[in-house]
Amino acid sequence: MSQLKRKDAQQDKLSDLSRLLMTAAATASLYNPAHQLVRQLHRNAYNEIHLLFKEHEDITLKIIGDKLVFADKPVTKSAQTQRLTATLEKLGISFLKIKPGVTPEELLGLILNLGKSQGKQSSISNSEHIQYGKVEVRQQENQQLKLAEIAEIDAERVMDICRQARKRQKLEVDGIKEVVDGLVAAFSDKSDAFLAMAPLRAMDEYTYTHSTNVCILNLAQAKALGVEGQLLNDIGIAAMLHDIGKMFVPPEILAKPGKPTDEEWHILQQHPRMGAEYLLDTPGVPRLAVVTAYEHHMQYNNAGYPKSRHPWKVHLCSHMTAISDTYDAMRTRRPYEESLTQEKIMGIMKNLAGTKLHPQLTYSFLRLIIQLERNDHLLDSLGDGPQVH
Repeated sequence: MSQLKRKDAQQDKLSDLSRLLMTAAATASLYNPAHQLVRQLHRNAYNEIHLLFKEHEDITLKIIGDKLVFADKPVTKSAQTQRLTATLEKLGISFLKIKPGVTPEELLGLILNLGKSQGKQSSISNSEHIQYGKVEVRQQENQQLKLAEIAEIDAERVMDICRQARKRQKLEVDGIKEVVDGLVAAFSDKSDAFLAMAPLRAMDEYTYTHSTNVCILNLAQAKALGVEGQLLNDIGIAAMLHDIGKMFVPPEILAKPGKPTDEEWHILQQHPRMGAEYLLDTPGVPRLAVVTAYEHHMQYNNAGYPKSRHPWKVHLCSHMTAISDTYDAMRTRRPYEESLTQEKIMGIMKNLAGTKLHPQLTYSFLRLIIQLERNDHLLDSLGDGPQVH
């Protein structure tokens, strides 16, 4: 089968699934889930899902801007897919993942959730094999939603936004802002949100998940310093976009195990400048994100890159991002590089404080990490250190 015919066949299956889900949702709203027609539509949708599983590891739908995206490609609009997209948007959902192993009961739950947009909206519950993003997600009773679970969903959305930006050189700024808004709200909803974020997820797509992790760590630092409001959001957006310049670095250099060659290192060192230039030309991006993209590798002692002919006062957000960046890079296991223990990471970061990293902010950050670990031994080893004034 040609690639074009295969794409058309996938689009047809998705349209059929959309039609079955939406018709079942509407019928269940009018009658009840046990109605004969609902049961038939439910069975047909279940079969359609398994046909899609034959060609895809999972069924992930994302709404980027005004487009429905499936398998990293925009879906050709049809009446069926437009109905599904409109319904998801009314529910506040921009990410829907159906995993292999989904049960008929879980699928019926999805159908009933889709029917909620036709009446009173309410919160939507994740299940083992169905995940929803950008909505008030409620776990089972007496279970607390972890910020890391939100981060995993948002990391996939960021991944898709960056892939689309790489292809057409256009960044969906609103999508990034929505992701950060959701993370800020998750912090605000918890009395001690930083503790609720453990453990940060480490997905295979390191570059994109890393940006989400750095965003969470920046928000934790900023909240600890009493930052609120739009500045808090801007700090999160700056963290999410700090490595956007890597879009312009050849993927084989980014994925290369071991140390880069001198030529590769020179190319890598251009990503802060290229990222800042790209963001500067993108409407809707906070200026703080432009500054952070440019400065996050300059280091506290100005010994990093890009080089400046004159003493350069690095913005506090850039310092915070450098700290979050350093920590997450060391704690994340990659195919060619083992993660380090917390004690080892803390020792390295203490040594970097005052040279590569801002000393007061670094010690403040490490205290947050110790609080997360609830480790008195690490707290004793940290000592007083410099204070943030």
